[in-house]
Amino acid sequence: MDPSRREGFVKRNWGLIYSLISLFFDVLLLNLALAASIWLRFNHLRDLGYYTKATVFMNGVFVLVSLGLGVYRSRYNLSREGLRFYYKRLVIYMAVLTMAFLYMIKGEGYSRAVIFITFFIIYVFWEFAHNLLGKLQNALARRRIIGFKTLIYGTNEWTFKFSQRISNVFGGFFHILGYIQAAGNPDGEIHKDLAPHILGTEDDLDRLLKHRNPDVVFIVSETMDIDKYSNIYRACKEHNIKLKIVSPRVSDILSNSRIRDVYGVSLVLETWRIHFWKFNSRIKRIFDIAFVLLISPILLPVGLLTAFMIKITSKGPVFFKQKRSLYKGGEEFYFYKFRSMYLDADRIKEKLSQKNEANGALFKIKKDPRVTWFGRIIRKFSIDELPQFINVLKGSMSIVGPRPLPVKDFENMNYGEMSYDWHKQRGNVKPGITGLWQISGRSDLSFEEMLFLDLYYIEHQSVFFDLEILFETIPTVFFGKGAY
Repeated sequence: MDPSRREGFVKRNWGLIYSLISLFFDVLLLNLALAASIWLRFNHLRDLGYYTKATVFMNGVFVLVSLGLGVYRSRYNLSREGLRFYYKRLVIYMAVLTMAFLYMIKGEGYSRAVIFITFFIIYVFWEFAHNLLGKLQNALARRRIIGFKTLIYGTNEWTFKFSQRISNVFGGFFHILGYIQAAGNPDGEIHKDLAPHILGTEDDLDRLLKHRNPDVVFIVSETMDIDKYSNIYRACKEHNIKLKIVSPRVSDILSNSRIRDVYGVSLVLETWRIHFWKFNSRIKRIFDIAFVLLISPILLPVGLLTAFMIKITSKGPVFFKQKRSLYKGGEEFYFYKFRSMYLDADRIKEKLSQKNEANGALFKIKKDPRVTWFGRIIRKFSIDELPQFINVLKGSMSIVGPRPLPVKDFENMNYGEMSYDWHKQRGNVKPGITGLWQISGRSDLSFEEMLFLDLYYIEHQSVFFDLEILFETIPTVFFGKGAY
């Protein structure tokens, strides 16, 4: 194979390659840690076969929990601190579940010391292995075998801080070619450390994209008004170059929403990612149906009990049906929920419009007088959302995706800094029962914050990402965080 083509293959697929390498070594070291703990406890390995059940269980739990925590999604760009955080959680989950398993199978013959030593050793092994893998990645990045050639639009203090941030976290993975200054503002604020690396202004963009051939362009801006950057958007789309916009506001929103690997919101995506969406939509459909069938033994009795309680506590139908969509003018469908409000809720809503605590196309009041006492209970624990599994079976919704909103609420839409095109991107996937908005604040989020989370999810969608969101949804629903 031509070396340049081999290098290109590694570069394009490094995220997957690095995750598979990490998974292979993690599983290998887990089993070595168990063998080492047996040897340390008994000074021989004759009892290794006796621990077969524990070994199989620990390996299975490791794979499921690591996928649920999202350890291997975008694994290559986790900082050392972030990596330690996730592996500490992973070890705790595995230790608790393994001890529970041994209790259930009455494994008195298993040495508890062996199990505890195993989890101590595995953490040390993983720390050592990930340090070596990190050095390998940095070496490949220095040789330009992997990584992204990067241009940054911006020259001020915030731009300097952003470039430092990606350098500190990723090392040389983002190879910064230089900086672009805003057109018509040659005397604007320029950070002294960036001045020697300015390649030109926005007027030189086509030439820079052609001759520098970057993989990604970052717009570093104090505002999210993308209309200001229409020339950059056009040029990057024409050259099929990924374009991301970064601002302090979006960085704060996304970093506080359990998203560890985001650096801006994408405006232009690579062609291959758009093609992947079509393939992924088929996989998601299979996953959705299988998931509904799997949990139906729990859904049915809970649903029947809820329907009975609604019927005896307030007048009206059991189900609430409403037309919803992902964006103004988008495909509409009937959205089902268990009724949690009184019958005249829509009429009262008009009188409460001045008390709305949300913005955009959202209408939220913490102590909404339209909600029944039983409705507050089922809302707090998201039980009112269960009929949406009917939407999933019908194909109008998915398990994970952006939140659909009432069609009537779009009449109050004020786009502000964000154009209609951004809102319309929500229609690239099916709406979901849960999503990043669910595990990041639910009703406490503004419409803009929910939109940024949706755009991030749409860009990174996959079944594994869905599993991670579902895993995080369980404690969010159990504790009723952000629900009212």
